[in-house]
Amino acid sequence: MTSLFPGEVRAAQPDFDRDELPDAVRNDFGQLLDWFTPNIFVCWIVFGVNILVFLAMLFSGFKPDAATAPALLKWGADYGAATIGQGEWWRVVTATFVHLGWSHVALNMYVLWQIGPFMERLLGNVGFVIVYLVCGIAGSICSLAWNPYLVSAGASGAIFGLYGALIGFLILRRDSIPKQVLASILTSAVVFLVVNAVFGALKAGTDIAAHAGGLVAGLVCGLVVSNPINAGFRKRRIVRATAACVGCGLVLLVVARQLPRPIDVQGEIAKFGIVETKVMASYRAIFQVKNAKDNDAAHKVETEVMGPWVAERKSLGAIHGLPNKQQRVIGILVQYMDARQRGWETLVQGLEKHDVALVRQAMLQQIKAQSDLKESSETLK
Repeated sequence: MTSLFPGEVRAAQPDFDRDELPDAVRNDFGQLLDWFTPNIFVCWIVFGVNILVFLAMLFSGFKPDAATAPALLKWGADYGAATIGQGEWWRVVTATFVHLGWSHVALNMYVLWQIGPFMERLLGNVGFVIVYLVCGIAGSICSLAWNPYLVSAGASGAIFGLYGALIGFLILRRDSIPKQVLASILTSAVVFLVVNAVFGALKAGTDIAAHAGGLVAGLVCGLVVSNPINAGFRKRRIVRATAACVGCGLVLLVVARQLPRPIDVQGEIAKFGIVETKVMASYRAIFQVKNAKDNDAAHKVETEVMGPWVAERKSLGAIHGLPNKQQRVIGILVQYMDARQRGWETLVQGLEKHDVALVRQAMLQQIKAQSDLKESSETLK
């Protein structure tokens, strides 16, 4: 895919009837768009912000193409429990400037570099800002609606929105564009959409909902902004872009308010980790006491170890209705906690009965519980 309209940017000119424009401008679609949008800079600012954010992530210790959920959330990725549950709605914007790795940011920036300048000429500087942000937000909200348990990030939704806006504009203004140019633009757009649809279907983890949300929002914006490329084109597209912003903004606000509050899976897993660390510390401390009596140790295992452990197990066991992968994670943790609990129950019995065989069996149960957790975790990768 190559730039359709290269060339030097000319100084700003007032709006004229198209018939009154110089022949070189009136008869060349690229020069005509340059006439109405002589200065292209917004798309390059967006491009630069994406690159700077990614570089900042790298300098902070972020590992490209091996992103973890906590690392992405730290930089503003979209996640239902944080965005909806904690009211951090700013994430629907910041997520569009955060990327998961080298290939992710490189592909998105390459496509933005190709389509951005042309769309800024077509939509105008203000219109480009509006469409890009509206589509990025729409993609984020659609991602939340489809799977609030997915940690989502990237400029893909906004970039799909630019292609949607292009198609929407062309649907109503085919007569304003030379057929040869129109065919070239549509071919590039269709190829981009088809390739990304196939790629998204084949690659696990692709946020198709964000792509679809951005594309639809862009299509609507393009239809609204679309107007004859003649006298008043510059002013009309600003008014229409503003109307698209207000209309789409209200729709997105209504949709966002209707989204159900998701369970904070990441938070629950972190809570489990804290409980496990404290419980295991208590467990080790019990048997570090010299000359401790078996009955006293058994009592401490029941109160200081099994008490908080059983409470956390009950909390995790009450979680239902998650997507398959997240529910499997919770299920694995519950099984692990059950296995640990059975081992401690055996230990208490062994201590109370002064039965060395039961104590040895309890130790083996603890080792097996840890081994089973590791094996089950491997199956999720």
